[in-house]
Order: sequence, then C-alpha cells, then structure tokens
Amino acid sequence: MELVHKILPLIIKDRQGQILEVSLSNEKGFNKSLERGHLWHIHKETGRLLPYSEDSLLNISEHSSWYEAILGIGSEHGSSHEQRDLFDSAENDIKIDGNTGTLGHLQNVLIERKRELPEGSYTAHLFRSGAEKIRKKTGEEAIELILAPTRGEIIYEAADLIYHMLVLLISENISIDEVLAELGKRAAEG
Repeated sequence: MELVHKILPLIIKDRQGQILEVSLSNEKGFNKSLERGHLWHIHKETGRLLPYSEDSLLNISEHSSWYEAILGIGSEHGSSHEQRDLFDSAENDIKIDGNTGTLGHLQNVLIERKRELPEGSYTAHLFRSGAEKIRKKTGEEAIELILAPTRGEIIYEAADLIYHMLVLLISENISIDEVLAELGKRAAEG
C-alpha cells in the first residue's frame, strides 16, 4: 500500500515577512526541506515534489492546515550557496541599480542546473529534454499568459514565461544581458 501524504498550502515569505508566493507541499516536502536546508514544494505543472529554490531556508513550520517557510533572500549577503555566473565570466552578471538583480540570480541558478543536472529538478528535466521541448514549453507559457483573466494570474503566468524564456536562452548559450542590451537600443530609439 502506497503512503499518501496530506497536501497543504505552503506560504513562502522572505526574511522581512513579505509573502513571495503561495504553493503546495506535503509531509515529505516538509521533512526534505528540514533535512536539506532549502525549500521543497509540489510543482504546479508536474505535481512532483521539487526544490523551490537554492535560497537558504531560515525557518519552516507546520501549522494545523498549512506550512510556512521563510527564505534567506533579501539579505545583504544574498543566498547561502555560491552563485556561479552562466558563462564562466563575471562580466555577464546582470546589474540592476548596481546590484545583481533577480534576473541575474535566476540566470545563475538555471546555468548551475544545466551544468549539474540534479535529479528531481524540473529545470534539469527541461535541459535533458532538449531545445525543441524547451521551445514548445516556452510557447505554451506565452499562450497561458495571453489567456490569463486576472491580474494575479497575469503576474503568475508572466513569471512562468520569463523563467522558461531564460531556460531557452541558456539552452542557446545566450545571456539575458544580450536581450537587455537589445531592449536598451529600442528604448534609445524610442
């Protein structure tokens, strides 16, 4: 008989207490998060238990009908893991207001996933599946964004599209800096 884990809402917060996202997890994900020091959640598209991010998990607690996780993002020192830039060159880090921004951080995490291809990682699954699968998935996310009916769903689907777009760029060995430079040219011509 297969053991079924009760699925509960997972409220993910930054160290200042701001809610970043509401996801789902179960007892197995809760225990894995405690053991590994970073958050595991149930991926909305695959239903699989996957790492949420490599940000250090400051606290995870179980309440009667939900889980709460506080991540170590938003600190002055960044996350606890070593950030490696995508193309082994420090000049490819994305600078926004003088700091490596969210896109740069995400790009670095995705590049690390491509290099290491860890088991259980959705990102690694995409890279293993190849460019055609990544392009198809990016197209699906674009359509989901177009069809999103509410502000909250538009934000959620836009994040999905940006994530998959970054995976596509990395699979083609293109830095997000190149895309931002193109946008900068368009803004100057504007």
